[in-house]
Amino acid sequence: MREAVQNSCDAALSDGGAEVHFRVRALQPTELQALREVVLADRPLDESAAEPLDAFLSSPAPHVLEICDFGTAGLAGPTRADVAAMEDEATDFVDFLRNVGSRRNTAHGGGTYGYGKTSLYLASRCSTIVIDSQTTHVGEPRRRVIAAQLGSAFSANDAQGVRRRFTGRHWWGRASGEDEHVDPVEGDDAAELANALGFPQRSPEHSGTSIMILDPLFVEEDRERAIDLIEEALLWFFWPRLLEGTPDDRKMHFRIFVDGEERPLPRPEDFPPLDLFARAMKNMRADPPGGDIVRSLRPRRDLGRLSFARGLRAERVAPAGREGSLFPDRSAAIAVMRPVELVVRYFTGTQIADDRFEWAGVFVASDNDTVEEAFAKAEPPAHDDWQYEALSDRAARSIVKIAVDRIRTAALEYANPVSAPAPEGDRAPSLAGVAGLFGRALEGDGEGAGPRRPSPGGGGGGRSGPSVTRPAFVRLELSETGPVGVFELVVRGEGPSLSLHLDPLLVMDGGTASESATALRPTVTRVVDEHGQELAVDGPVAIGESRGRFEVSVAMPADCAVTMTARLSSDEAE
Repeated sequence: MREAVQNSCDAALSDGGAEVHFRVRALQPTELQALREVVLADRPLDESAAEPLDAFLSSPAPHVLEICDFGTAGLAGPTRADVAAMEDEATDFVDFLRNVGSRRNTAHGGGTYGYGKTSLYLASRCSTIVIDSQTTHVGEPRRRVIAAQLGSAFSANDAQGVRRRFTGRHWWGRASGEDEHVDPVEGDDAAELANALGFPQRSPEHSGTSIMILDPLFVEEDRERAIDLIEEALLWFFWPRLLEGTPDDRKMHFRIFVDGEERPLPRPEDFPPLDLFARAMKNMRADPPGGDIVRSLRPRRDLGRLSFARGLRAERVAPAGREGSLFPDRSAAIAVMRPVELVVRYFTGTQIADDRFEWAGVFVASDNDTVEEAFAKAEPPAHDDWQYEALSDRAARSIVKIAVDRIRTAALEYANPVSAPAPEGDRAPSLAGVAGLFGRALEGDGEGAGPRRPSPGGGGGGRSGPSVTRPAFVRLELSETGPVGVFELVVRGEGPSLSLHLDPLLVMDGGTASESATALRPTVTRVVDEHGQELAVDGPVAIGESRGRFEVSVAMPADCAVTMTARLSSDEAE
């Protein structure tokens, strides 16, 4: 998924972001017939290449995975590697289908050598893909269809009975006279063939490329699992391109279809823990940008920017939360990327001590050409790491090493920052005092162990009177208006008719704040007793003589954490 989408990102036209469709489907009988009798009518000479093809073409349920992009340049340029391209003309067709690897030709693009295309063949049990591309050549629209297989080298007799050595690479298309080359089917014939195979409709105004992977390995008999894998990969690696604040010319639009039925992809802003990464990125994209600049000293150079966000841990939703998910149960990591904003990897850090909270960080390398090129060179063919040790250029190696070391340190220290001496000899604040403030802000697990001062209005009570436990945070929910924190408390003891006073508070650095500069204040929206009865929340909550557990919902600002206090008062006293 990552390699395919990265190609689409690099091929996106300048007037808008690319749209990519992922289609998992079983071929219809007419489509299978066109594939078997027209496109792949001639099988490879090598039996090890022909047998898996025959098995797929005779399958009762031949599945394919299609990756189709729109708003991209398509596979443009000449169709043969030995034909020179015009000056400034793209060579995408040759780079994708003929050459094993070629250096990137997109400034600040996502790819470097194009090895990722091999992953498309490896995803197929028969190592075969079919390509349909609406593109241009010499300034004119072109429709092209061709199939290809990437196999192992073998020896066989050719048409004249001569024993020869073959590379194991096969193409199906249009024979080119007496030459041994296979060119793509083009023009109206290509459009007709694409329609027969069930590819999406295209026109010169809807340029792009569709890749059909035959018999995809990971679909097998569990298509739901396959869709989970696709969704996870798209969200995990491309969430920066899916955010609402992403510029239009960089925005990606993903759509997933299973046998024609669309499966909506969650918004990263609503998908924990990507909501925290989205907050960190939003801070970095602000004007002026937030976060901290990572610098080298000799020479003095900005290497990138680092931003963090933290908040209450939210329950995971599908496809996250299943066994083996890419998404952690609790986030503590920094996502790193080049200016192209495709996630390269995550550097795992230290968890916050309170397991109700999690954090996320984002590092984006500088768009300075020297810095960006150093990070690009440090990426292996899979684009999943920054390996500065392999760089021969000393300056480039230093750039990446310094940045990676700073990122690793930040990931380890964010949850437990190292104390620094107070400037000018000022006395540092008491660590015990700070810990106490944080404890009061974040406490709430269990049912209020330890001594407690009586509340005003008779709510504190002694052992024989009514009492209320500290509200304990139990989960985070998402409503139509934003996040909602759900707390639980217990009222005990015999006594008169009571009212419950609930005061939600913002969690601030070092404690809580009953007043905040933000216009959005945490608000109690719902109180339910242990019998499921909903109580009025317009003022003190009248619970009468009810005792037991109560669940309290608090609407909270999106960028803040919330805690809550509770006390009791006697209705008779009032």
